[in-house]
Amino acid sequence: MSTTQHLLRTRLREFRHSPNFAKLWRYGTISVVSTVISLSGLFLFYRILGLSPGWSNIWATVIATIPYYYLNRMWVFKKRGRSHLTKEIIPFWAIAFGSLILSTLAVRFAGYEARTIASKTTRAGILLMANFTTYGILWLMKFFVFNKILFRARLPETASDTVVTD
Repeated sequence: MSTTQHLLRTRLREFRHSPNFAKLWRYGTISVVSTVISLSGLFLFYRILGLSPGWSNIWATVIATIPYYYLNRMWVFKKRGRSHLTKEIIPFWAIAFGSLILSTLAVRFAGYEARTIASKTTRAGILLMANFTTYGILWLMKFFVFNKILFRARLPETASDTVVTD
C-alpha cells in the first residue's frame, strides 16, 4: 500500500469517528425520511388524486419540508429552544422554496416529456425520478449551508468577550 493510500485510509477512519461524520449521517437519515414522505406524496397527488405534475410536487414538498425542518434542527444540528424567525425559519424555507422551484421545473419537464407514454404509473415513476434526482443534486449543497451558516454552533460568550461599561 502506498503512503498516499495509507494517509487516505487514516483520514477516512478519523473522519468516520468525528462529530461531522455523525452529523452527516444523521442528515442523511433525515433526508431519507423526507424523501420517502415527498415521493409518497408526489405519487399520491399525481397518480391517485390526479393533480398535475407541478401541483403534485408542490404539495408533496411542502408537506415533507415541515418534519424536515424540525428533524434537522433538533436531531441533526442539536438546536434546542425556540426557532429564530429571521436566522433559521425564513432562510430554511427560502432554501426549501428554491429547491421546490428547481424540483418542480424538473418534474414539469419530465411530465411534459413523458406525456406520450400510455401508462400513468410509468409516467408517475418518471416524475419520481426527476424529483429524486433534483433533490439528490441539492443534498450536499444544503448540508453545507445548514451546517456552516443556518444551524452552525455558536460559541458561548466568555468573560473576555463582554464589554463592561460604567
